[in-house]
Amino acid sequence: MHAEHERISKKIDLVCGMHLQTFPQALPYAHEGKEYHFCGEGCLERFKKNPKKYLGTPFIHLDGVYKSFTTGRLETRILHDVDVHIWEGDFVSIIGPSGSGKSTLLNIMGLLDKPTKGKVFVRGVDTSTMSEEETASLRSTVFGFVFQQYNLIPWLNAYENATIPLIFARDAHGERMEHTRKRFAEMGLGERLMHHPTELSGGEQQRVALIRALANDPAIIFGDEPTGNLDSKTGNMLLDSLIRLNRTQSKTLVVVTHDKDIAEKADEIITLKDGALVPDHHVHKATYTE
Repeated sequence: MHAEHERISKKIDLVCGMHLQTFPQALPYAHEGKEYHFCGEGCLERFKKNPKKYLGTPFIHLDGVYKSFTTGRLETRILHDVDVHIWEGDFVSIIGPSGSGKSTLLNIMGLLDKPTKGKVFVRGVDTSTMSEEETASLRSTVFGFVFQQYNLIPWLNAYENATIPLIFARDAHGERMEHTRKRFAEMGLGERLMHHPTELSGGEQQRVALIRALANDPAIIFGDEPTGNLDSKTGNMLLDSLIRLNRTQSKTLVVVTHDKDIAEKADEIITLKDGALVPDHHVHKATYTE
């Protein structure tokens, strides 16, 4: 059976992707003669507003994902049987206590890491069947990344740092180079193109990192605590830039955060605890954010 037909035929929450076979509190809902189940009111209401969307193919689908690390004889489990849907155009916030596996989950979604067990689908394609070259191409053309640590190369200036994705994509002389240059002006960095990272403030470095993430015009942006090292004013400016991209350009946005204000603005919330997805995850914003 095709993966997406199998996804719909199983007892899973079509919105968030959670398997519900062992969840007796699942909410049933009939639609066009078929019964579907949801982990809570939040996912049910989202389905009611746009059933056609959630009967389609998710942008990203994690199916039974496990992640563990082994050191000698010691195995450390990070993620345990995680099933998640990310829908195109959504702003998704991943929350949970420290050590719950948020960053690991984000890295697996972004194909920066591989699951120990389970599969990751991108637009319906099983990424485990892809070559390293195909995976790298997907990361460099479809995905953009913004991390808490700015990860700028110290011997390159701001403009050179921002255009690295274009060089890897062999598009270093196209329109996107000029578009990237224009983004510096849009983000108040027009006079900073030739400055090196040590000559930039933390907020300026993070804005350069965001420009770099946008260089290839990605369909989805992953942010791992992107405002974590910034003061509140600068952090809010960066967050507003990300949300504006989501609202005006339909960029899918997936952000790991401890910030309740960020979680409040998201369309979807993924809540992790002890490496597993928490049911009815929309109601846990106050519990797992600060």
